[in-house]
Amino acid sequence: IMTVTYGVEKCPEKFDEYRCSLPEQYRKLAADQLREDDHIRKQAIDQMRQWIAKHPYIRRCRTDAVFLLRFLRQRKFSIPKACEMLERYLALRQTFPHWFQGLDPYEKTMVALGEEEVFHVLGFDAKGQIVILIKSRNFRVDKYDLEDLIRFLHMNMEILSCDEMVQVAGVVLIVDCYEASMAHFTLFRLSEMRNIGPYINHLLPIRCREIHVIRLPKVAASIVDLLFAYVSPKLKHRFFFHKTINEAVSYLGKTLLPTEYTDQTEEPKALTHVYSKRIRESRDELQLLDQMEIDVAKFSSVWSKTGCAPGGIDAGMVGSFRKLDID
Repeated sequence: IMTVTYGVEKCPEKFDEYRCSLPEQYRKLAADQLREDDHIRKQAIDQMRQWIAKHPYIRRCRTDAVFLLRFLRQRKFSIPKACEMLERYLALRQTFPHWFQGLDPYEKTMVALGEEEVFHVLGFDAKGQIVILIKSRNFRVDKYDLEDLIRFLHMNMEILSCDEMVQVAGVVLIVDCYEASMAHFTLFRLSEMRNIGPYINHLLPIRCREIHVIRLPKVAASIVDLLFAYVSPKLKHRFFFHKTINEAVSYLGKTLLPTEYTDQTEEPKALTHVYSKRIRESRDELQLLDQMEIDVAKFSSVWSKTGCAPGGIDAGMVGSFRKLDID
């Protein structure tokens, strides 16, 4: 395992040196799906570091390879797109600090949500993707609100997306809506969704491969339709709705699903505890993310007009990327 010294100095004296520790299956996946090889990877990391160093509005940012690879792999090594995503990520973190900052795995709400088993990391499937199960009914709407949920999920995803196997192969998300009440769905107010839309579509540097929604109550269908308006067309194609458990199991297979979903007698070994431990150990890393800084004032007027991620960012700064003296 590489030892990485995290820092937010955008032009450190010395950058960390990346050594690929991916298993063979994932190296092959990275080459096939993301056009990644040792040369392309090194060149892209170097170019992204130069771009951050010369960026007039980025004041502080992590430049360690694994952090930058989150964006490069998500954008299949298109450097302008990865840079645009990094800008949006930095801007959104600062614009909505109540959602994305001050994440602490030891904070009592985060601990409680972890114990209430809302979020299960089931394991890696045959395609190498990590499979996550969210049980709506375990989220207590009488105790927590949307902000708690977003913070909890974002904290988990921040740490998951530092896992290089997850960066390469992506995530399969299963949302089980069994026994979810109307209150679960009305958590997602439309005013909030306008803000969360760009977050879902652009902020999180993680490859979301499939989203399976199981047993969605009829009463919630119209709300889901409204929420869908804020999801990008590309992501819409990754949604699968299953009316019954059997339908879901026939698609997802029985290997990773808990026995309550299958007729298996032995409970598969989930990775939830492994990742919970990893998140607790990453407390310093989560806190360090809050020290990153971009000059958001530059984009706030665009933001308030469109209600979505700052459009002024992408054209301007990513455009100037092409002017850098890069071979």
